[in-house]
Amino acid sequence: MTTSSDVPTAADAWIQHQIRRTMFEHAMGGSVDTGGLGAVALRFDHGLVNLSQHILPLTIPRRLVVSLAHNPRTGDLRENRGVGMDEVDGWVRARHVEVWNHSASHRGVATTEDLMDEVVASIGEIEEQLPSSQGKVWGFNPPGIPGEDYAGFAKGSRPQEWATEAGRIILAHHAVASGHVPGTAQRLLDGQVRDGLAHVTIDARPVEEIIARIDAAASKKRGLQLMLHPSRLGMDGKLSLEGFTAVLDHLVDLRDRRELVTLSPYQLLLADARGPAAAR
Repeated sequence: MTTSSDVPTAADAWIQHQIRRTMFEHAMGGSVDTGGLGAVALRFDHGLVNLSQHILPLTIPRRLVVSLAHNPRTGDLRENRGVGMDEVDGWVRARHVEVWNHSASHRGVATTEDLMDEVVASIGEIEEQLPSSQGKVWGFNPPGIPGEDYAGFAKGSRPQEWATEAGRIILAHHAVASGHVPGTAQRLLDGQVRDGLAHVTIDARPVEEIIARIDAAASKKRGLQLMLHPSRLGMDGKLSLEGFTAVLDHLVDLRDRRELVTLSPYQLLLADARGPAAAR
């Protein structure tokens, strides 16, 4: 049985986090030079059915490597049912998809034992389900749970959340972690890996607004991560498949005109738009 004595102190959590980050940076080959351009990455939270049927058939031919925020114990949910882990592992093996830990079952928890189960045990479960991800589940995407949290850790928007048991467990067992730190949706691209960076959820945003945000990242030479729940694609009041396709086409058009680069979410954390001179 897990107890609070198994939870790392703040100092121990930070040491473990930094070592994992070093491993991540070396595995990724260091900073990613964008050639002085802004960068956009795409993240998808669970919803394997629509990811398989609608999204990847659009992103793969456009050479867009995306991330999957994965819950290894939710295969029976309607949004995932019928998509086998062999298929998902094939996406990872072909390098169309990278994998982030999104907790074991996307539920709120209150005890130390449940925190360890949801945040730490999930890593091994993901790697067992998806052998091509072994040693590559570098990041944690905190799940948004309406009305619940992770024993005081909500979405990682406040510094004090990262000092909670949950925050320390997340940091100790991952090289990187996303969050909702205010003002970070348009990210600095200086090659420095940061935790807690925010994304822009596009589930219900008008296409025009999404494109405007992409254009802003291009003009400001900033980084932008767009996140979609695939299960909501095409629902009433949500982004349509046609709208999503228009967003992808705009991204590719900017990339082809060399006004922007497209990266995976892991790569975006390492992106550097300052140019060779700044790196020396």
